Amino acid sequence: MNSTESSTFQNSALSLEQKLEKARAELLDLGARNRLLNIPRSKNTRFLEVIDERSELVYKLLFNEKKTFTFLHGKSGKEDGLESEDSLSEEKYFIYQFDETDTEIKSQHLDTKLQTRLTPKGLQTRLLDLYHDAKTLEEEQGANILFLALGTLKWVDPANKENIRYAPLILVPVSLERGSAGERFKLKARSEDIIPNLSLEAFLERVHQITLPVMQSDDDEINISGYFDSVQQAIALKSDWEVIPNDIILGLFSFSKFLMY
Repeated sequence: MNSTESSTFQNSALSLEQKLEKARAELLDLGARNRLLNIPRSKNTRFLEVIDERSELVYKLLFNEKKTFTFLHGKSGKEDGLESEDSLSEEKYFIYQFDETDTEIKSQHLDTKLQTRLTPKGLQTRLLDLYHDAKTLEEEQGANILFLALGTLKWVDPANKENIRYAPLILVPVSLERGSAGERFKLKARSEDIIPNLSLEAFLERVHQITLPVMQSDDDEINISGYFDSVQQAIALKSDWEVIPNDIILGLFSFSKFLMY
């Protein structure tokens, strides 16, 4: 038992029920360092941003049709709207400007190549880091923590309006694979269930009194766009919050403390 837990149970002013509830609450990491509430957006983090893709189509191809995906590096130059890794500042590195009014389905949205804006070297380094970290942590913890996040909730820290956070909404369990050191990394969906962000649900309920909708499925197929619409309705009173449906990020997300809660 750590010092925080010890102080909780030694406080005689609290009833046993209050002590247990306080201990449970301390398991919920509701701070900005919790990646399930705030995805770090800088070039030094081990997250891979996927750009100009459609969450609903990625979900269909990856999870429903069991397609294997690969990754495309970005192209330098303003003419195509993409930038190389070295040209990006610390502040804007992960902030990709989505045009959610553009609903046109393009050819790149229907293939199995996920677009990024890293240089070839930067992309390989990022994937290699994620591959090794995911493998090591799964061996240590006995559970996969590598997920492809589909859609994010952009929310503002009430204590400081300048602190804009991005929390993942739908988490698809995935694995990175490659045959040899010289081969491309491949992304595959795992057999585990797709899950909503349970930590975000608890955070919004406890701190903002917002109840997120249940993720509906029809014949084992999740209604991705319907879920995003329902989340947007749930946060309607927060004028500076919004759902970004096509914000897609590959990274490590751990639920261990929440499951203990």
